[in-house]
Amino acid sequence: MMAAILLKPVARWAPSVLVCLGALSGAPARALPPAEVFAKVSPSVWIVRTYDKEGLRLGLGSAVVVAADTLITNCHVLRKAARFVVARDKATYDGTLMLWDVERDICQVQVRNLQAPPVETADTQKLVVGQAAYAVGAPQGLELTLSAGLVSSLRKDESSRLFAIQTSAPISQGSSGGGLFDEQGRLVGITTAFIGDGASQNLNFAIPVDYWRELPQRHAAARGRTQGGDAAASSPAAANGAPLLDTRTQAVYDQEYLKADEPRAFAISDNGHHAWASRGMSPQVTALFECEKRAHKPCTLYALDNKIVYRTGPATTSNTK
Repeated sequence: MMAAILLKPVARWAPSVLVCLGALSGAPARALPPAEVFAKVSPSVWIVRTYDKEGLRLGLGSAVVVAADTLITNCHVLRKAARFVVARDKATYDGTLMLWDVERDICQVQVRNLQAPPVETADTQKLVVGQAAYAVGAPQGLELTLSAGLVSSLRKDESSRLFAIQTSAPISQGSSGGGLFDEQGRLVGITTAFIGDGASQNLNFAIPVDYWRELPQRHAAARGRTQGGDAAASSPAAANGAPLLDTRTQAVYDQEYLKADEPRAFAISDNGHHAWASRGMSPQVTALFECEKRAHKPCTLYALDNKIVYRTGPATTSNTK
């Protein structure tokens, strides 16, 4: 997952919104002027509003339409939400979480009867440092704002796989889940984080659109690790293959988790961290996100409701760190 120690998520949990960024792919097609890029992609960029179980506003973000009735955003935008909607202009639609990859911080949501065109996606292997980048989204709640910059760097892991697109296109608190677009208005990434205190806006990052293409397979693999496991959650040591919890974690599990409302989920890491979540839209996503934020590494689902579902290995796998 992307440098949880250094990078600041750009979703803010009150009056905030998401931005989209654009980076250029190296295709020989004619570069569109900024006004044409905006006109092409803006119908596909929506605001995400999240609410708690009492119906109170949690925060704002952005999302990008990638297929019919389908949008992608950052998972941390949806964290702790019991309900969320996508909105723009005077239209508002309820959304449903469909696929998630907490480690890579990308979630896919469904919005039925959404009247919005999907974006065109780019080949990120053709991205070149120095290409133009365009951000279209709603920073600080300002719906459909365009900002421009360059692709500053292409960050790759030890296997030479792209895991972050660095850009000078300004983004702000509340910009998570927006789209990064190239000169032809093609989606290359999802705006995710920045480094700094907000005074400088030159170190901004987006996760590559490739993560969305790989999402169904990674989601299925993660879900496969949480199927089965019929041991009662009130007897953790009895679960086949599940580790014994340390004294402190066991106390939290028994005294807090098992008394919480369903649905609920409990996640652990192999370096002693844990987190749990109750109710909401997806306790699994929230528990894994909080656990991985504390552990700075992948976590594993330990229990869902009253069943231990632990299986060896993290809930997700990735080449990125």
